[in-house]
Amino acid sequence: MTKLQQSGWLDSAAVQRAFDVLEQDGDVARAVGGTVRNSLLGEVVDDVDIACTALPDVVLARAEAAGVKVIPTGVDHGTVTLVIDRQPIEVTCLREDIETHGRHATVKFGRDWTKDAQRRDFTMNALYVDRHGELFDPLGGLDDCLNRHLRFIGDARARIREDYLRILRFFRFFATYGQGEINADGYAACVELKDGLSHLSKERITKEVLRTLSAPRALDSLLLMEQGGILQLILGGEAASSRLARLLDLEDLPEAALQPVLRLGGVAGPQVAERLRLSNAQKKQIEVAADIAEALRLHGQSKQQMKALLVAHGTDAVVDGVLTAWMSDIVQSEAELRELLAFAQNWEIPSFPLTGKMMLAGGIPAGPDMGKAMRLAQQIWADADYQQSAESLLKQVKVLLADEVK
Repeated sequence: MTKLQQSGWLDSAAVQRAFDVLEQDGDVARAVGGTVRNSLLGEVVDDVDIACTALPDVVLARAEAAGVKVIPTGVDHGTVTLVIDRQPIEVTCLREDIETHGRHATVKFGRDWTKDAQRRDFTMNALYVDRHGELFDPLGGLDDCLNRHLRFIGDARARIREDYLRILRFFRFFATYGQGEINADGYAACVELKDGLSHLSKERITKEVLRTLSAPRALDSLLLMEQGGILQLILGGEAASSRLARLLDLEDLPEAALQPVLRLGGVAGPQVAERLRLSNAQKKQIEVAADIAEALRLHGQSKQQMKALLVAHGTDAVVDGVLTAWMSDIVQSEAELRELLAFAQNWEIPSFPLTGKMMLAGGIPAGPDMGKAMRLAQQIWADADYQQSAESLLKQVKVLLADEVK
Protein backbone atom coordinates (compact mmCIF):
# COMPACT_ATOMS: atom_id res chain seq x y z
CA MET A 1 0.00 0.00 0.00
CA THR A 2 1.42 3.35 -1.01
CA LYS A 3 -1.68 5.48 -0.77
CA LEU A 4 -4.24 6.06 1.95
CA GLN A 5 -7.73 5.13 0.87
CA GLN A 6 -10.37 7.85 0.74
CA SER A 7 -10.53 9.55 4.09
CA GLY A 8 -12.97 12.24 5.13
CA TRP A 9 -10.59 14.05 7.45
CA LEU A 10 -7.90 14.39 4.77
CA ASP A 11 -10.31 15.71 2.15
CA SER A 12 -11.92 18.21 4.50
CA ALA A 13 -11.66 21.90 3.64
CA ALA A 14 -10.04 22.67 7.01
CA VAL A 15 -7.20 20.17 6.60
CA GLN A 16 -6.56 21.11 2.98
CA ARG A 17 -6.50 24.76 4.04
CA ALA A 18 -3.86 23.87 6.64
CA PHE A 19 -1.72 22.30 3.92
CA ASP A 20 -2.12 25.50 1.86
CA VAL A 21 -0.82 27.56 4.77
CA LEU A 22 2.13 25.27 5.50
CA GLU A 23 3.31 24.26 2.05
CA GLN A 24 4.84 27.48 0.77
CA ASP A 25 8.35 28.31 -0.46
CA GLY A 26 9.26 24.65 -0.89
CA ASP A 27 8.20 23.48 2.57
CA VAL A 28 6.54 20.07 2.88
CA ALA A 29 3.76 19.04 5.27
CA ARG A 30 2.44 15.59 6.08
CA ALA A 31 -0.16 14.28 8.52
CA VAL A 32 1.45 12.00 11.08
CA GLY A 33 0.99 9.69 14.04
CA GLY A 34 -2.41 8.66 15.31
CA THR A 35 -4.14 10.45 12.46
CA VAL A 36 -2.52 8.12 9.92
CA ARG A 37 -2.50 5.04 12.14
CA ASN A 38 -6.21 5.21 12.88
CA SER A 39 -7.04 5.82 9.22
CA LEU A 40 -5.13 2.71 8.19
CA LEU A 41 -6.79 0.62 10.89
CA GLY A 42 -10.30 1.89 10.21
CA GLU A 43 -10.48 3.52 13.63
CA VAL A 44 -12.03 6.89 14.42
CA VAL A 45 -9.75 9.87 13.76
CA ASP A 46 -10.36 12.33 16.59
CA ASP A 47 -7.49 14.74 16.03
CA VAL A 48 -5.39 15.78 13.07
CA ASP A 49 -1.65 16.23 13.61
CA ILE A 50 0.63 17.54 10.88
CA ALA A 51 4.43 17.61 10.69
CA CYS A 52 6.14 20.13 8.45
CA THR A 53 9.57 21.38 7.45
CA ALA A 54 8.83 25.05 8.18
CA LEU A 55 10.21 26.56 11.38
CA PRO A 56 7.76 27.58 14.13
CA ASP A 57 8.06 31.33 13.57
CA VAL A 58 7.51 30.80 9.85
CA VAL A 59 4.34 28.80 10.53
CA LEU A 60 3.08 31.55 12.83
CA ALA A 61 3.78 34.23 10.24
CA ARG A 62 2.14 32.30 7.41
CA ALA A 63 -0.97 31.57 9.46
CA GLU A 64 -1.35 35.21 10.47
CA ALA A 65 -0.84 36.35 6.88
CA ALA A 66 -3.53 33.93 5.72
CA GLY A 67 -5.97 35.11 8.38
CA VAL A 68 -5.90 31.74 10.13
CA LYS A 69 -6.15 31.68 13.91
CA VAL A 70 -2.95 30.27 15.37
CA ILE A 71 -2.10 29.35 18.97
CA PRO A 72 1.57 29.00 20.04
CA THR A 73 0.76 25.81 21.97
CA GLY A 74 4.35 24.71 22.54
CA VAL A 75 6.30 26.91 20.20
CA ASP A 76 9.63 26.33 21.96
CA HIS A 77 9.28 22.65 21.12
CA GLY A 78 8.08 23.36 17.61
CA THR A 79 4.34 22.96 18.10
CA VAL A 80 1.58 25.41 17.18
CA THR A 81 -2.13 24.90 16.67
CA LEU A 82 -4.06 26.17 13.68
CA VAL A 83 -7.78 26.66 14.18
CA ILE A 84 -9.66 26.42 10.87
CA ASP A 85 -13.45 26.21 10.70
CA ARG A 86 -13.36 25.70 14.48
CA GLN A 87 -11.20 22.60 14.05
CA PRO A 88 -7.87 22.58 15.92
CA ILE A 89 -5.01 21.14 13.85
CA GLU A 90 -1.74 20.63 15.70
CA VAL A 91 1.34 21.40 13.63
CA THR A 92 4.82 20.31 14.72
CA CYS A 93 8.02 21.22 12.93
CA LEU A 94 10.36 18.39 12.01
CA ARG A 95 12.82 17.85 14.82
CA GLU A 96 15.24 15.49 16.44
CA ASP A 97 15.88 15.07 20.15
CA ILE A 98 19.23 16.37 21.34
CA GLU A 99 18.61 15.61 25.01
CA THR A 100 15.62 13.84 26.53
CA HIS A 101 14.30 14.35 30.03
CA GLY A 102 10.84 12.94 30.28
CA ARG A 103 7.89 14.81 28.90
CA HIS A 104 9.93 17.57 27.30
CA ALA A 105 13.12 17.19 25.33
CA THR A 106 15.75 19.56 24.03
CA VAL A 107 15.12 19.50 20.31
CA LYS A 108 16.74 20.68 17.11
CA PHE A 109 14.54 21.65 14.21
CA GLY A 110 15.39 20.27 10.82
CA ARG A 111 14.14 18.96 7.49
CA ASP A 112 14.99 15.26 7.87
CA TRP A 113 11.84 13.14 7.93
CA THR A 114 13.67 9.99 9.00
CA LYS A 115 15.20 11.67 12.05
CA ASP A 116 11.79 13.05 12.94
CA ALA A 117 10.37 9.53 12.76
CA GLN A 118 13.19 8.06 14.86
CA ARG A 119 12.30 10.23 17.85
CA ARG A 120 8.79 8.78 18.08
CA ASP A 121 7.77 5.85 20.27
CA PHE A 122 6.25 3.04 18.17
CA THR A 123 6.66 2.10 14.53
CA MET A 124 2.91 2.35 13.91
CA ASN A 125 3.11 6.00 15.00
CA ALA A 126 5.92 6.87 12.57
CA LEU A 127 3.81 6.92 9.42
CA TYR A 128 3.15 10.04 7.36
CA VAL A 129 0.71 10.94 4.59
CA ASP A 130 0.71 13.99 2.31
CA ARG A 131 -2.31 16.03 1.26
CA HIS A 132 -2.96 13.66 -1.65
CA GLY A 133 -2.95 10.53 0.50
CA GLU A 134 0.55 9.34 -0.47
CA LEU A 135 2.08 7.35 2.38
CA PHE A 136 5.62 7.89 3.61
CA ASP A 137 7.07 5.10 5.77
CA PRO A 138 10.69 5.89 6.66
CA LEU A 139 11.07 3.16 9.31
CA GLY A 140 9.07 0.30 7.84
CA GLY A 141 6.18 0.67 10.26
CA LEU A 142 3.37 0.12 7.75
CA ASP A 143 3.33 -3.67 8.08
CA ASP A 144 3.44 -3.39 11.87
CA CYS A 145 0.46 -1.05 11.74
CA LEU A 146 -1.62 -3.15 9.35
CA ASN A 147 -0.84 -6.30 11.37
CA ARG A 148 -1.55 -4.46 14.64
CA HIS A 149 1.91 -5.39 15.91
CA LEU A 150 3.11 -2.93 18.52
CA ARG A 151 6.87 -2.42 18.40
CA PHE A 152 9.19 0.23 19.80
CA ILE A 153 11.28 2.19 17.32
CA GLY A 154 14.89 1.04 17.54
CA ASP A 155 16.14 0.13 21.02
CA ALA A 156 13.12 -0.29 23.30
CA ARG A 157 15.15 0.50 26.41
CA ALA A 158 16.47 3.71 24.91
CA ARG A 159 12.96 4.80 23.94
CA ILE A 160 11.69 4.09 27.46
CA ARG A 161 14.53 5.95 29.17
CA GLU A 162 13.64 9.01 27.09
CA ASP A 163 10.22 9.04 28.78
CA TYR A 164 9.10 6.36 31.22
CA LEU A 165 5.48 7.06 30.35
CA ARG A 166 6.16 4.95 27.27
CA ILE A 167 5.90 1.88 29.51
CA LEU A 168 2.24 2.65 30.19
CA ARG A 169 1.66 3.75 26.61
CA PHE A 170 3.00 0.38 25.46
CA PHE A 171 0.32 -1.45 27.43
CA ARG A 172 -2.38 1.05 26.51
CA PHE A 173 -1.60 0.79 22.79
CA PHE A 174 -1.50 -3.00 23.03
CA ALA A 175 -4.92 -2.96 24.72
CA THR A 176 -6.28 -0.59 22.08
CA TYR A 177 -4.71 -1.74 18.82
CA GLY A 178 -2.78 -4.94 19.46
CA GLN A 179 -3.49 -8.36 18.00
CA GLY A 180 -1.82 -11.63 18.86
CA GLU A 181 1.00 -11.82 21.38
CA ILE A 182 2.67 -8.76 22.82
CA ASN A 183 6.12 -7.91 21.47
CA ALA A 184 8.52 -9.87 23.69
CA ASP A 185 11.43 -7.44 23.59
CA GLY A 186 9.22 -4.45 24.29
CA TYR A 187 7.54 -6.25 27.19
CA ALA A 188 10.86 -7.32 28.69
CA ALA A 189 12.15 -3.75 28.46
CA CYS A 190 9.04 -2.39 30.22
CA VAL A 191 9.37 -4.89 33.07
CA GLU A 192 13.11 -4.29 33.39
CA LEU A 193 12.72 -0.50 33.60
CA LYS A 194 9.44 -0.33 35.55
CA ASP A 195 11.03 1.45 38.53
CA GLY A 196 11.35 4.48 36.27
CA LEU A 197 7.59 4.95 36.62
CA SER A 198 8.32 6.58 39.98
CA HIS A 199 9.56 9.62 38.05
CA LEU A 200 6.13 10.25 36.51
CA SER A 201 3.43 12.55 37.84
CA LYS A 202 0.18 11.10 39.14
CA GLU A 203 -1.70 12.99 36.44
CA ARG A 204 0.15 11.31 33.58
CA ILE A 205 -0.17 7.84 35.12
CA THR A 206 -3.88 8.32 35.80
CA LYS A 207 -4.63 9.35 32.23
CA GLU A 208 -2.89 6.30 30.78
CA VAL A 209 -4.45 3.86 33.25
CA LEU A 210 -8.00 5.06 32.61
CA ARG A 211 -7.50 4.93 28.85
CA THR A 212 -6.10 1.40 29.13
CA LEU A 213 -9.11 0.31 31.17
CA SER A 214 -11.38 1.60 28.38
CA ALA A 215 -9.62 -0.37 25.65
CA PRO A 216 -10.83 -3.60 23.97
CA ARG A 217 -7.96 -5.72 25.34
CA ALA A 218 -7.82 -4.10 28.77
CA LEU A 219 -7.76 -7.45 30.54
CA ASP A 220 -4.89 -8.80 28.45
CA SER A 221 -2.83 -5.70 29.19
CA LEU A 222 -3.61 -5.70 32.90
CA LEU A 223 -2.70 -9.37 33.19
CA LEU A 224 0.66 -8.72 31.52
CA MET A 225 1.26 -5.69 33.73
CA GLU A 226 0.41 -7.77 36.79
CA GLN A 227 2.74 -10.58 35.76
CA GLY A 228 5.54 -8.06 35.30
CA GLY A 229 4.95 -6.32 38.65
CA ILE A 230 3.89 -3.09 36.96
CA LEU A 231 0.21 -3.11 37.96
CA GLN A 232 1.02 -3.43 41.66
CA LEU A 233 3.66 -0.72 41.37
CA ILE A 234 1.24 1.92 40.09
CA LEU A 235 -2.04 0.81 41.70
CA GLY A 236 -0.89 -0.84 44.91
CA GLY A 237 -0.30 -4.39 46.08
CA GLU A 238 -4.00 -5.22 46.27
CA ALA A 239 -4.58 -4.65 42.56
CA ALA A 240 -5.70 -7.81 40.75
CA SER A 241 -6.58 -8.27 37.09
CA SER A 242 -8.81 -11.23 38.03
CA ARG A 243 -11.43 -8.76 39.31
CA LEU A 244 -11.67 -7.14 35.90
CA ALA A 245 -11.93 -10.62 34.38
CA ARG A 246 -15.08 -11.27 36.44
CA LEU A 247 -16.64 -8.05 35.15
CA LEU A 248 -15.73 -8.76 31.54
CA ASP A 249 -17.32 -12.20 31.80
CA LEU A 250 -20.65 -10.34 31.78
CA GLU A 251 -20.48 -9.51 28.08
CA ASP A 252 -24.23 -9.14 27.62
CA LEU A 253 -24.74 -6.79 30.57
CA PRO A 254 -24.82 -3.14 29.47
CA GLU A 255 -24.04 -2.12 33.05
CA ALA A 256 -20.67 -3.85 32.71
CA ALA A 257 -19.75 -1.85 29.60
CA LEU A 258 -16.91 0.64 29.37
CA GLN A 259 -16.72 2.36 32.75
CA PRO A 260 -13.03 2.99 33.37
CA VAL A 261 -13.46 4.55 36.82
CA LEU A 262 -15.64 1.67 38.02
CA ARG A 263 -13.12 -0.80 36.59
CA LEU A 264 -10.28 1.02 38.33
CA GLY A 265 -12.00 0.89 41.71
CA GLY A 266 -12.89 -2.76 41.26
CA VAL A 267 -9.36 -3.75 40.28
CA ALA A 268 -7.48 -1.73 42.89
CA GLY A 269 -9.96 -0.84 45.65
CA PRO A 270 -10.80 2.59 47.11
CA GLN A 271 -7.21 3.18 48.26
CA VAL A 272 -6.29 3.76 44.62
CA ALA A 273 -7.65 7.30 45.02
CA GLU A 274 -4.53 8.09 47.07
CA ARG A 275 -2.15 6.72 44.43
CA LEU A 276 -3.61 8.45 41.38
CA ARG A 277 -4.84 11.95 40.59
CA LEU A 278 -8.59 11.52 40.34
CA SER A 279 -11.27 14.20 40.29
CA ASN A 280 -13.48 14.55 43.34
CA ALA A 281 -16.35 13.00 41.39
CA GLN A 282 -14.20 10.01 40.40
CA LYS A 283 -13.00 9.53 43.98
CA LYS A 284 -16.56 9.65 45.24
CA GLN A 285 -17.74 7.12 42.64
CA ILE A 286 -15.06 4.65 43.70
CA GLU A 287 -15.50 5.22 47.43
CA VAL A 288 -19.30 4.98 47.39
CA ALA A 289 -19.20 1.84 45.23
CA ALA A 290 -16.73 0.27 47.68
CA ASP A 291 -18.92 1.26 50.66
CA ILE A 292 -21.99 -0.28 49.04
CA ALA A 293 -20.08 -3.47 48.24
CA GLU A 294 -18.92 -3.66 51.85
CA ALA A 295 -22.49 -3.12 53.09
CA LEU A 296 -23.63 -6.03 50.93
CA ARG A 297 -20.88 -8.14 52.47
CA LEU A 298 -21.65 -7.19 56.06
CA HIS A 299 -25.44 -6.98 55.99
CA GLY A 300 -26.44 -9.35 53.22
CA GLN A 301 -28.20 -8.78 49.95
CA SER A 302 -31.87 -8.82 50.89
CA LYS A 303 -34.41 -6.60 49.17
CA GLN A 304 -34.71 -4.53 52.34
CA GLN A 305 -30.97 -3.95 52.34
CA MET A 306 -31.06 -3.02 48.67
CA LYS A 307 -33.90 -0.58 49.30
CA ALA A 308 -31.94 1.10 52.08
CA LEU A 309 -28.91 1.46 49.81
CA LEU A 310 -31.01 2.81 46.95
CA VAL A 311 -32.70 5.38 49.16
CA ALA A 312 -29.33 6.48 50.54
CA HIS A 313 -27.28 6.52 47.33
CA GLY A 314 -29.48 6.31 44.23
CA THR A 315 -29.68 3.83 41.36
CA ASP A 316 -26.42 4.54 39.55
CA ALA A 317 -24.29 4.30 42.69
CA VAL A 318 -25.94 1.06 43.78
CA VAL A 319 -25.42 -0.49 40.34
CA ASP A 320 -21.74 0.46 40.64
CA GLY A 321 -21.64 -1.00 44.13
CA VAL A 322 -23.23 -4.28 43.06
CA LEU A 323 -20.75 -4.62 40.18
CA THR A 324 -17.89 -3.82 42.56
CA ALA A 325 -19.20 -6.51 44.91
CA TRP A 326 -19.21 -8.93 41.98
CA MET A 327 -15.61 -8.06 41.05
CA SER A 328 -14.58 -8.59 44.69
CA ASP A 329 -16.41 -11.95 44.85
CA ILE A 330 -18.82 -10.64 47.50
CA VAL A 331 -21.67 -11.44 45.12
CA GLN A 332 -20.69 -14.89 43.89
CA SER A 333 -23.59 -16.16 41.80
CA GLU A 334 -24.23 -14.61 38.40
CA ALA A 335 -27.95 -15.27 38.84
CA GLU A 336 -27.85 -13.37 42.13
CA LEU A 337 -25.93 -10.54 40.48
CA ARG A 338 -28.49 -10.18 37.73
CA GLU A 339 -31.31 -10.23 40.26
CA LEU A 340 -29.68 -7.45 42.31
CA LEU A 341 -29.06 -5.32 39.22
CA ALA A 342 -32.62 -5.79 38.01
CA PHE A 343 -33.98 -4.79 41.41
CA ALA A 344 -31.73 -1.72 41.59
CA GLN A 345 -32.89 -0.53 38.19
CA ASN A 346 -36.58 -1.31 38.51
CA TRP A 347 -37.45 -0.36 42.08
CA GLU A 348 -38.90 3.14 42.14
CA ILE A 349 -37.06 5.03 44.85
CA PRO A 350 -39.59 6.88 47.03
CA SER A 351 -39.06 10.43 48.23
CA PHE A 352 -38.94 11.00 51.96
CA PRO A 353 -42.28 12.74 52.63
CA LEU A 354 -41.46 14.78 55.73
CA THR A 355 -39.68 18.14 55.49
CA GLY A 356 -38.16 20.49 58.03
CA LYS A 357 -40.87 23.03 57.29
CA MET A 358 -43.53 20.45 58.17
CA MET A 359 -41.75 19.71 61.44
CA LEU A 360 -41.62 23.40 62.34
CA ALA A 361 -45.32 23.72 61.60
CA GLY A 362 -45.93 20.65 63.76
CA GLY A 363 -44.23 22.20 66.76
CA ILE A 364 -40.74 20.72 66.57
CA PRO A 365 -38.20 23.54 67.01
CA ALA A 366 -35.21 24.03 64.74
CA GLY A 367 -31.85 22.85 66.01
CA PRO A 368 -30.74 19.61 67.67
CA ASP A 369 -34.33 18.49 68.36
CA MET A 370 -35.26 18.74 64.70
CA GLY A 371 -32.14 16.83 63.63
CA LYS A 372 -32.96 14.07 66.08
CA ALA A 373 -36.59 14.06 64.97
CA MET A 374 -35.58 13.79 61.32
CA ARG A 375 -33.36 10.78 62.03
CA LEU A 376 -36.14 9.09 63.99
CA ALA A 377 -38.63 9.74 61.19
CA GLN A 378 -36.28 8.30 58.58
CA GLN A 379 -35.79 5.15 60.65
CA ILE A 380 -39.55 4.73 61.15
CA TRP A 381 -40.06 5.23 57.42
CA ALA A 382 -37.47 2.57 56.56
CA ASP A 383 -38.88 0.11 59.12
CA ALA A 384 -42.32 0.56 57.55
CA ASP A 385 -40.92 -0.31 54.10
CA TYR A 386 -41.02 3.37 53.05
CA GLN A 387 -44.83 3.45 53.17
CA GLN A 388 -45.56 6.02 55.88
CA SER A 389 -47.13 9.41 55.14
CA ALA A 390 -45.72 12.70 56.41
CA GLU A 391 -48.60 13.08 58.87
CA SER A 392 -48.08 9.61 60.30
CA LEU A 393 -44.34 10.09 60.65
CA LEU A 394 -44.74 13.46 62.37
CA LYS A 395 -47.26 12.04 64.83
CA GLN A 396 -45.03 9.08 65.75
CA VAL A 397 -41.94 11.23 66.14
CA LYS A 398 -43.70 13.65 68.46
CA VAL A 399 -44.85 10.75 70.64
CA LEU A 400 -41.31 9.36 70.84
CA LEU A 401 -39.84 12.75 71.69
CA ALA A 402 -42.49 13.33 74.37
CA ASP A 403 -41.77 9.92 75.93
CA GLU A 404 -38.07 10.80 76.15
CA VAL A 405 -38.90 14.01 78.04
CA LYS A 406 -40.87 11.98 80.60
